[in-house]
Amino acid sequence: MAPTIFLLLTLLSIAESTAGKGGGLKLELIRRRLSPGNVSPMAAKSQIWPETSEFIVKIAIGTPPTEVHAILDTGSDLFWAQCRPCAKCYQQTNPIYDPSKSSTFRTLSCKLPQCHLRGSGAACSGTDTCKYSYGYGSGSTQGELASEKMAVTSRSGATTPFPGVVFGCGHNNSGTFNANEMGLIGFGRGAISFVSQIGPSVGGRKFSLCLMPYNTDPRISSSLSIGSGSEVKGPGVITAQLVRTSDQTSYSLTLTGISVRKTLVPYSTSGPPAKGNAVLDTGTPPTLLPKELYGRLAAEVRRHIPSKPIDDDTLCYKDNLGDLVMTLHFDDGVDLRLSTVQTFNKMPDGSFCFTAMGVDHKDALIGNSMMANFLVGYDIDNMTVSFKPTDCTKAG
Repeated sequence: MAPTIFLLLTLLSIAESTAGKGGGLKLELIRRRLSPGNVSPMAAKSQIWPETSEFIVKIAIGTPPTEVHAILDTGSDLFWAQCRPCAKCYQQTNPIYDPSKSSTFRTLSCKLPQCHLRGSGAACSGTDTCKYSYGYGSGSTQGELASEKMAVTSRSGATTPFPGVVFGCGHNNSGTFNANEMGLIGFGRGAISFVSQIGPSVGGRKFSLCLMPYNTDPRISSSLSIGSGSEVKGPGVITAQLVRTSDQTSYSLTLTGISVRKTLVPYSTSGPPAKGNAVLDTGTPPTLLPKELYGRLAAEVRRHIPSKPIDDDTLCYKDNLGDLVMTLHFDDGVDLRLSTVQTFNKMPDGSFCFTAMGVDHKDALIGNSMMANFLVGYDIDNMTVSFKPTDCTKAG
């Protein structure tokens, strides 16, 4: 198991002069390592930060505002936060949001169309209150859907408000969340996702991320853009058409194989892969591959690296891996070339660990480690995703 590190992303600025007038939002992010004992409510003021390699968005909820720090997740839609009263809440460092103290909080009725937005997880059996239940691979949340005033705040103190955002007020929450993760903010394709709700006011349902590699110098900044100005353009851009599947939340592509240098490892040895078999997910650090594919890929990686791994299960090496190039092959001839920055995480002890692992599932998930040092643009309306090789440590 890889060591756990604590990171901090600081929100430096927002283009508040155009936000709310059809202009986009641009956030600059700084990563700073923290030890668990150094995390405090004051540390997160006007900041965006990640925990254990999961990127965290800081957002203000309510009137007066409560600061909430939520995991940024392209693999889900609902934005939810822990709410009082708690039937079952996990331990949280900062104060839990209390809707009874907000003048702009409104519980949704089951009769309202907002209760039934795609991706909400709404359930209305036997009650007029719009309840929800949402499950993840490592946890779940239950509560009521409500509308509330949200705002993002720049380091200078200027805020951009978004009234009437639908979110989940979670009263029963469990899973592997730590005390600095106060909820989760979905950036999926569903109508209830945060980017879908605020998109019309900031220039469109689109956004781009430039995620820094694991263990980056904490003084380096990167960026997240939403709406107008978030388009990924210019030389070197690779654009792929997203695949429409029964999953109307995820950003899905068809992965046909992975090359290690010039050796192709096909996705399947028994025929063509299913359409839309790979999901892009910023909420999961490692890339998850079907066990059979991972076994063949891991064997090829071992064959191309002369030194012996520290741990055969996780493919961790003591030595620098040099120029081991891997390529993700997608449908329609789209090839995404990966360096060791994306395929191996440099750990605090100086070792290098493979960013993929095998799981009991027929589909693949491309995690945030493998998307490091790419400017990745998601366009929901045009159903495209674009990749531009970028030094995200210099992209602020």
